Amino acid sequence: MRSASERANSTMKEDIKILVKPRILNASRANILAQIAAIVLLLTRGLSFVVRVTKLFRKLHKTNDPNLKEKLKPPSIPMSIQNLIQLE
Repeated sequence: MRSASERANSTMKEDIKILVKPRILNASRANILAQIAAIVLLLTRGLSFVVRVTKLFRKLHKTNDPNLKEKLKPPSIPMSIQNLIQLE
């Protein structure tokens, strides 16, 4: 039941190890380090998602499993959101 910022901070500290013992000389460098850590975290999460989906697609093409087809099927978008997307 942790907040998103707590999960992000623990991931940046323990998994990526960018915030373990940072040398920070002033507040502007602390801001830069925090922004770099956030960028690395987002890239890590995004690329791991891409790798996970790519593995599922490869497995689907090899086995043609109907359970994988259902898992890889995109979610349905409500009409109200579709109308908003089409307006832009």
